[in-house]
Amino acid sequence: MKLFSTLLCLLALPAADLYAQDHASSIQTLDETYGFRGARFETDTSAYRDLALAEKAGQTRYYRRTGESKQLGSGQIADITYGFYKGKLAIVMLQTNGLSNSRAVLAELQQQAGPGTRRSPYMQRYAWNGKRVHMSYDENAMSSDALILITCKKLKEQELKQALRTTRPFPAGT
Repeated sequence: MKLFSTLLCLLALPAADLYAQDHASSIQTLDETYGFRGARFETDTSAYRDLALAEKAGQTRYYRRTGESKQLGSGQIADITYGFYKGKLAIVMLQTNGLSNSRAVLAELQQQAGPGTRRSPYMQRYAWNGKRVHMSYDENAMSSDALILITCKKLKEQELKQALRTTRPFPAGT
């Protein structure tokens, strides 16, 4: 029995190592892509001719690309929005509707970037944390709609620092 357990462990080690290498290479692919569908983080809005302004929020402008395919893997995306902080692409937001579309898009994201980290087996929330890019998948338990955020870490950090500089501290004694 000990021999069987030892052999099983020895066979499992290369598989675990291979999984770790594959997962790291998937995260590396996320960093190398550095954006979504050819739209690369830190590029200026002037690099895109097909943007339609959707919303303004502080120093970030959100756009949709006209004529963009809403298919990702075998899932349908309801909305794709590109956020430009100070004129540079900083975030891409994808929204899906319904269980079949959400899970199909999740499967495609996992195919491209690996399984992701899931903190709770009870919630459909995943995160991928690369060196340059962070991606998250958050599925609503009631509607099964999902929100996927792909974020440029460098520009998000700049935005947070700017927000901290402009936020006024609470008055003393409160």
